[in-house]
Amino acid sequence: MKLSNEAKVGLMITIGFTIFIILVGMLAKINIARTGYTLRVYFGFLNDLRQGAPVKIGGGIKIGYVSAISQSGEKTEVTLWVENKYKLIQSSKFAIFTSGLIGEKYVNIFIPPSAGAEEFFKDGDKINGLDPASFDQMMMTFQSFMQNESGGQVLAEIFQNSKKFVMNLNKITDDNRHDIRQTIMSAKDMVANLNFQSKIMMGHVNTLSKNLSDLSEKNKDDISITLRNLSEISTNLNKITFRIEKGRGTLGRLLNEEDIYNNLKDASLAAKDLFRELKQDPSKLLFRSQN
Repeated sequence: MKLSNEAKVGLMITIGFTIFIILVGMLAKINIARTGYTLRVYFGFLNDLRQGAPVKIGGGIKIGYVSAISQSGEKTEVTLWVENKYKLIQSSKFAIFTSGLIGEKYVNIFIPPSAGAEEFFKDGDKINGLDPASFDQMMMTFQSFMQNESGGQVLAEIFQNSKKFVMNLNKITDDNRHDIRQTIMSAKDMVANLNFQSKIMMGHVNTLSKNLSDLSEKNKDDISITLRNLSEISTNLNKITFRIEKGRGTLGRLLNEEDIYNNLKDASLAAKDLFRELKQDPSKLLFRSQN
């Protein structure tokens, strides 16, 4: 079925109006799908809190928003809408905080540790909130303090002490101007000397490195030959040790055959006795040779 131009225009207007209503509902924080309850919190100072501002637990979890602000006697009534799934114990504290230094204002709920079974806030309960400290209030307090006689005296003493401190600092600087200048000059000389010595040291290190490099380059062949000779000597020593352990050669037999070793030992002892007798009486050698 074909739609006429009027029907098309009417359908587009209806769709646009529906979208507009939904957007207005979202911007106005009208909760269609969620259910919640309202709490009335009274503050003496709002610090520029606006309708629609978020309500958070511990400055983090958003649990609702400010649905209305109205004046009620000396206090300002702030109506909070809170989701049903968040139950707040009656010892909770309500205060107005700021996100960052100059950010958005929001209602912060501090829930203290529960001391036992406590009752929860119900829909429509009235609560006294904690008033935030503003910069204007602090300035008014400071101004009131300064207008007081004691405040002016304290400020005068602060300025007087500051003046004395600056004068003493200037006097110390003037009295020790020569020493300070000498210290600075000594420090400059020391730094210059260190730079000079470091340059000399680096020159020596570079020279030593170059000499070592030249020496190793010049004696590269000799070093190679020496290493090869040491390797051959090590190989020969291994062979000799192996032959001695196997009893090969004269030294090997002497070390490994016990009879030969004992005979050599006896002969050595006999020769030792003979030399001792000849030393004591050399004439024995002559008589023995005549016989």
